[in-house]
Amino acid sequence: MVEPYEGVGFAAYSYNLMTNVYNDGRAERKDLEQIASDIDASYPWDERYGWRYKEWLRARREFFEDHGLPGLQPRRSLKLNNELVMYR
Repeated sequence: MVEPYEGVGFAAYSYNLMTNVYNDGRAERKDLEQIASDIDASYPWDERYGWRYKEWLRARREFFEDHGLPGLQPRRSLKLNNELVMYR
């Protein structure tokens, strides 16, 4: 299991890892879809749940938006399409 070094949180560690994978992929002339797949495969912890995974997903969304990578799902709104539900 990989732990971030002292003073760095899971999100920052994840973002740095994604940066390394991205730079390696660009150096190997991979397309953006392959790089996105490599980033998803580089998840450093065993289980995909809990705080580490939430921080990974937060860093992933930010990284993918910053670098224009494909594969992001649209954010879900907590509102009901901005409509007021009327009960009869």
